[in-house]
Amino acid sequence: MLNTKLIQLIILSANYTDLFYSIYMKRLILLCLIVIQIPILQAQNKKSISLEVHYGLNGNFFVRSYNETIPPPAKLFYKKSFIGTAAGFEVKYNLTTNSSINLAFTKSVNKREINYDNGFNATILYFNISHTNHFYQLFYETAISKKMKPFRLHGGFYYLRMNQQEVDVSPTGVFFEERDFKHYKLEEGGIFLGFHYLKKIDTKFDLGIKSRVYYTISTSSFEAITLTPSLTYRF
Repeated sequence: MLNTKLIQLIILSANYTDLFYSIYMKRLILLCLIVIQIPILQAQNKKSISLEVHYGLNGNFFVRSYNETIPPPAKLFYKKSFIGTAAGFEVKYNLTTNSSINLAFTKSVNKREINYDNGFNATILYFNISHTNHFYQLFYETAISKKMKPFRLHGGFYYLRMNQQEVDVSPTGVFFEERDFKHYKLEEGGIFLGFHYLKKIDTKFDLGIKSRVYYTISTSSFEAITLTPSLTYRF
């Protein structure tokens, strides 16, 4: 039987997630959290918490999908570089020595430098615009097998909010804009799959490298791919 205080804590936490989650994603994550309490409570004697940080590269498919075609003399600067950075942290609840339930946050940034002069009314030099993704993730991770514990697979859900900087040049001037959730309600939801290799380097620390592919269900398109070294501390 589920622990009543634990369920109350989950519900209370969900009431304070408006800054990070839309209503439909809150309900989805709340349901997942309730469901996973069963194996967590069954594994009470083996439980432990781990913290992980990661930093590396991301390839963002979305930032290359913009259509910048427009009749001259107008000019659009929406696209960013496919390659960018990705960094974040995770909290792992280890169900067994081979599996865990994880909560994670990853921030990815893709930039583009603008150097443009139309010889008429617009000059932009050495100016960077960026696209920033904020991934909030809930997922399950497990070793491929008992004989291959360092090699792990994981998959789960993510909720995404983004900040998109854009520049429009027209005969009347230059328009700079940053679109985000606060002003444009930019948010998406999806699933992701990943691979993680871990190597124990100390009694408390693991060094690893992971790769993930993010697929946005709300737009039916691939969002990004990441490759990040990781450092895990086991309590």
